[in-house]
Amino acid sequence: MTKDKIIVALDVASAKQALELVERLREQISFFKIGLQLYTAEGPEIARAVLETGAKVWLDLKLHDIPNTVGRAVESAGSLGVQMLTIHLS
Repeated sequence: MTKDKIIVALDVASAKQALELVERLREQISFFKIGLQLYTAEGPEIARAVLETGAKVWLDLKLHDIPNTVGRAVESAGSLGVQMLTIHLS
């Protein structure tokens, strides 16, 4: 689907700003990226709120730690229902 070819970064400071952007673009865009700044400010609730609009979420936290810790973080992100997640491996 064409709506899935563009991902909009929600690089804003608050849930209010992020959700306003999602609302404005939702008819044209399926995927929205939540980065570290917004996730740290708003917690997992921002991912839930974006998902509740019917949008898809890429959680771009760039997870990089020992395998067990990253694995559990991936499980937690999965339980939120996000469609994509960024991890760094070495």
